[in-house]
Amino acid sequence: MSTAKAKYMGDGSGKRIPDFSDTLRQKLRAFYPDQNVEPDPVWGHPADAFVETILGEAWWAKSALHAQQFDSTKAEVRVEHEDMLESLLATERKLRNLSPDLDRLLGVDADPLGCADQIALMAKHLAAASEAVERMNKAKKPIDKQHVVAVELALRVLRVLHAYGIPAAATGDAYFGYTSKAIEILKLIGDDLGLVRDELTWRDIVIKAKQQALDLR
Repeated sequence: MSTAKAKYMGDGSGKRIPDFSDTLRQKLRAFYPDQNVEPDPVWGHPADAFVETILGEAWWAKSALHAQQFDSTKAEVRVEHEDMLESLLATERKLRNLSPDLDRLLGVDADPLGCADQIALMAKHLAAASEAVERMNKAKKPIDKQHVVAVELALRVLRVLHAYGIPAAATGDAYFGYTSKAIEILKLIGDDLGLVRDELTWRDIVIKAKQQALDLR
């Protein structure tokens, strides 16, 4: 059984989310309904707008999966809380007991006792949060959180496909060798996102998504 560790990962702010791959864009372009249409000299080929519309909706899933990397379990929060409190109390104690020689070397602007007071205040807030940590709900398993993202991704992408006349068909059967365009598209996007699922799983996700959306039935 694995032991929870303090993560100290932050919330992901400032971390760049990589774009979708050019390979995915090229594969999605092939699904544009009218491949023979002439490109516009100003706006380019409408297949490119088709791809960017799909990926504009799929970006939500990329952002959601990125944010999930920074989620913590209750056990991880508990360990981080305990580790931080222990570190703060130890640092406060050291600041209040600096050797005279080191204190002089720090200079008059360092104010170790003032810093110790601020750390003590933070430790007080941290200690008060212990009950809140224990009241935390048990976190969903990563696979369950990813499933929620997959269903919402399907909803968003299927609505785009519907607008382009591509049926939101929940057909995926490896045995008979046929898969609907909707499921092919979702699998391509999912693979690029790292949300790797087989075609039958995407079929079930599409079925669930359609149950939630009257406009897709």
